[in-house]
Amino acid sequence: MQNYHNYKVDLSNCDTEPIHLIGRVQPHGFMLILNKQTLEVEQLSTNIGEFLQADPVVLPGKKLNAIAFKEEYATLEERIRLQLDTGTKVELIELQGKPFFAFLHESQGNLVLECEPYMPVQHGQQILDLTGGYTRFLEKLDQQDSLVAQAQQTTQFVQQVLDYDQVMLYRFDEDWHGEVIAETAKPGVPTYLHHHFPASDIPAQARALLLQKPVRQIADVSAAAVDITPYLNPTTGQPSNIIRSELRNPSEIHLQYLQNMGVQATLSVSIIVNEKLWGIIACQHKSALLTNYWRRQLCLNVAQAFANGVLAHEEQRDLKQLEELRVQEVQLMNQLMESRDLHAELQKQQSAILSLSEATGVALLLDGKCYTYGFTPSEQSLRSLAQWLAEHVGSSSFHTRQLSNIYPAATDMQEQASGLLALEISKLNQEYLLYFKPEISETRIWAGKPDKEVEEKPGRIHPRKSFARWVQVIKGKSLPWSLNELEVAQTFVKDLTAVVLRNQKEHLTELNRKLSQTSEMLRAKNRRLEDFTHIITHNLRSPLGNMQGLIDLYNDDPSAETGVQVMHLMDNMVQNMATTLDDLGLILESELSTELEDQEVYLPDLVERELQNLQPIILQTDAKVEVDLQVKHITAPKVYLESIAHNLISNALKYRSPERQPLILVKSWQEQEGVCISVQDNGLGINLKRFGHKIFKVYNTFHQNKDAKGLGLYLTKVQAEALGGGISVDSIPGEGTTFKVCLKV
Repeated sequence: MQNYHNYKVDLSNCDTEPIHLIGRVQPHGFMLILNKQTLEVEQLSTNIGEFLQADPVVLPGKKLNAIAFKEEYATLEERIRLQLDTGTKVELIELQGKPFFAFLHESQGNLVLECEPYMPVQHGQQILDLTGGYTRFLEKLDQQDSLVAQAQQTTQFVQQVLDYDQVMLYRFDEDWHGEVIAETAKPGVPTYLHHHFPASDIPAQARALLLQKPVRQIADVSAAAVDITPYLNPTTGQPSNIIRSELRNPSEIHLQYLQNMGVQATLSVSIIVNEKLWGIIACQHKSALLTNYWRRQLCLNVAQAFANGVLAHEEQRDLKQLEELRVQEVQLMNQLMESRDLHAELQKQQSAILSLSEATGVALLLDGKCYTYGFTPSEQSLRSLAQWLAEHVGSSSFHTRQLSNIYPAATDMQEQASGLLALEISKLNQEYLLYFKPEISETRIWAGKPDKEVEEKPGRIHPRKSFARWVQVIKGKSLPWSLNELEVAQTFVKDLTAVVLRNQKEHLTELNRKLSQTSEMLRAKNRRLEDFTHIITHNLRSPLGNMQGLIDLYNDDPSAETGVQVMHLMDNMVQNMATTLDDLGLILESELSTELEDQEVYLPDLVERELQNLQPIILQTDAKVEVDLQVKHITAPKVYLESIAHNLISNALKYRSPERQPLILVKSWQEQEGVCISVQDNGLGINLKRFGHKIFKVYNTFHQNKDAKGLGLYLTKVQAEALGGGISVDSIPGEGTTFKVCLKV
């Protein structure tokens, strides 16, 4: 009979073999599967009669007291209940006056009770020897300065404890291939030191078993296995799950594998680091050998001690190098944080970014741009890689020594990018910091060519028979990533993300400020357009009403004399309306101008042209004009500057005092907010207490002057505000006025 009903195993299906449902046990002990509540026997191994006076045919359905003396059963039941409460798994018990090691665990709601004959320690000296040897082992383990030296110390002590022919310490790599990194063997035993074994030798479900059951013994590879009866559990109707069993029979394909190696007994002890399977202490013997529980437990303690050493080595850092890298990272971040142009600074700091690791190339994909330094793939390849990372990698930090194994497109860029350290900035935007290491060639020694072999006649796939040295050159791999590299790179990308977020916040704040400013300008412009509507209504409705009155007058007295008078008055009204429409058009043009072209204006030339245009009135009034332009160049719409200069200078001449020679000073200077232009005169002045609130409103005049319209200051205010500035006035009646325009240019 095989391990399963109607199920055959070979290498074609061993990776899916349900080893937890094996229906057989090794013969050096017996198994009982009990109802948890009643302790009735539901299944048992058929060899129970070899250890106790019990009939495996009639025992199913009976309580456990059927195989124990009365006084034994009371103690046994108490211990079983206590074990379930405390989690204790191993007990020394008596059945029918015989001592046994009892192993108990729960499975699918049932209890699995296994017993193997008790092997006492022969004498007190043996206990002292084992205890003293273990203490010395721990001392020597701490004295070793490398992981390999600790591994060798471990195999030597385990071989001393077990007296097996060969003890190997076997380490898994990231692909679950194994390498023997330490070995202690008796003379004449073939060595497997530094040999590799393919992942298929220990498939996934077997590795899962090694996590759940860290100590696993096969006492006799050639021993006939014992059936569990009935094969199907009467309560569940399924084979019982005995994955945590001490006695569970091994996979038949594994037994054949061991026979091909010439091995008759094995003991494997899992090395578990941070709850992950790191490796195995694999013990092999050329003849059958049953190891008692005491020694098995001691080997488990040894494996745990070695695992602690592994953890210490993996956490060990080159502290000096780490501190230097941290200083470099801080200096780099200071440069990036102080710069107001992150993209330009990143371009300058590419060499510093690369120096944070031992990589030979670095790429940064950020804000749609791609920065590279050193030996990297093409930009197109980098963007494709970023897309793959965003779609397939869930963690924010990812690294590998063999990128092409998981990302086939990397096969074409192994020379630059066999190793990848990828740190996510924004998965949504496919923004990453990528470090690359180049391909190195690695010579790997296999324990036999790791291929499946087919028997010629039955065509069955079976484990390889040859374990002779077989050399293979592995390509597409890089040097590993150190803990220092991972930590500093992760710190850098976090700090960089913080700078990006800061800049984005500042950018949004500036946009909001400009939006608020634009909204206020639009509100002001809307208010002025409303005023404009009222102006049109007022300035056109009144003349139209007067014209209608003249028509009514002519209708009442259609004489020639009345007609001439009406036509004369009509002509004046039409001329006034035309002038009003011209003024309103000028106002509307200023209000609706939202964007004029900026030019570099040379202010002295502009002022000189305005003075030339006003030369007749300057000569007529004997006005003296002084110019003091500290700022000579202004970048702004030229037409606005011409209008502002014309309105302010012409107003200074227009509202001169008849009692003195007009004196006018035109100035420009730099202030914190921008450039200021002022025109100061010694003219009539304005009563600001009386008229200050409406001085810049349209059609408001404050002096009796036939040329005054009340448009110039209004237009100047509109144009100054359009340039992000404003206008102010300082005046004393009878002494003069100064108008100051400040522009954010």
